[in-house]
Amino acid sequence: MDRVEKIVSCFKEVGVSLRIDRFENRLIIQKAVFLLELIGMKFDYNFSLYVRGPYSPDLASELYAHEGKLHNMKPCPLSESEKEKITRVYELSNEFEPKILEIMATYLFIWKVKGESVNEALIHLKKLKPYPETQIVIGVSRAKQLLPPTENEIREMKAEFKAWEDVSDSDAVY
Repeated sequence: MDRVEKIVSCFKEVGVSLRIDRFENRLIIQKAVFLLELIGMKFDYNFSLYVRGPYSPDLASELYAHEGKLHNMKPCPLSESEKEKITRVYELSNEFEPKILEIMATYLFIWKVKGESVNEALIHLKKLKPYPETQIVIGVSRAKQLLPPTENEIREMKAEFKAWEDVSDSDAVY
């Protein structure tokens, strides 16, 4: 199975027809494929950070090369793990809502690919994306939900929650 067939299958899995006739459709495909790769699906596209987030010229070229056939391609079988991954990306992005996908993908690119800290990635994201704060918060929160926390992140969260619990306990009236 080639990469484009696998992408078509992923989109069909969540009931979305793959189309590249509009910029918004191409943006959705680029960001969804980036997120899928980040969480372990193998497409082997190289992404760079562009104005609208992670972008792969190779992916764009392959989509245009198959443009007339995309809508009619038969889905190929996906593993249960692959089905779970595409479903997670679809659901966490509010069913491929472009701005949420763009925020999620851009934030994760800056954090996980460029290696900036979570705080630096958030600052960088806000400079790049002139979206309302609520959309940024939702997109970043959803992005973090895509990736399981590392052991270090779990330790940091436990320490933070412990501090909150201690303050709560000291304020409690018995």
